[in-house]
Amino acid sequence: MRLNVYYRGKLIHLNIDKEEITAEEILKKLGLSKGYAFVIVNGEIAEDRQKVSAQDEVRVVNAISGG
Repeated sequence: MRLNVYYRGKLIHLNIDKEEITAEEILKKLGLSKGYAFVIVNGEIAEDRQKVSAQDEVRVVNAISGG
């Protein structure tokens, strides 16, 4: 499957060898950790094990911290 992911204002195409992928796997494919970024699927923050398919709208957003 081909998954479209929006990250930092750019559209990234991920080619996946299966019909679904987890939110955690998306971060790994992008070289990110869940402490650094999170996945939004169809407008809602995804849990690590949430399944994502090509029909979903997927965004990856950097976590913001400060002090």
